[in-house]
Amino acid sequence: MRIMKTGLSAAACAVLLTLGATASAAEPEDAIHYRQSAFGVIGWHFSPIADMAKGDVEYDADEFARRAQNVADLASMPWEGFVDGTYQNDGHGINTDALAKIADNPDDFQQKQQDMMDEAQKLAKIAQEKDFRTSRAQLSKVGKTCKNCHDDYRAE
Repeated sequence: MRIMKTGLSAAACAVLLTLGATASAAEPEDAIHYRQSAFGVIGWHFSPIADMAKGDVEYDADEFARRAQNVADLASMPWEGFVDGTYQNDGHGINTDALAKIADNPDDFQQKQQDMMDEAQKLAKIAQEKDFRTSRAQLSKVGKTCKNCHDDYRAE
């Protein structure tokens, strides 16, 4: 049985390594779909806590904390989908709002990614304290990181 488990573990690792290599050589439509999907999942968790922050939905501290943690866990995911040849007007024919100037400003774009990930991690930690006022303030900071990136790198 132990040999079988070791064999399965080795096979699983080989599959994961192959998938990683495949992801880095993805077709533009795959990369675009990936990043748009990742942002969609983040939005799935962000929207309800934004609604709580705005007072549109009753504040539920446990739900807020759970969703904030999910946002933090997902925050690093979309970025690998931003690869050369996947931006607006790159000739791939896929609908995307990602502006080509991302490729011209990789350091700034990477800093904006890091800002979002850092603020999302802070949100998850603060939300665990279950204080609505401080959670709402930190949620606003996360939202501002999204806006900062959209202002510079997303078509309207």
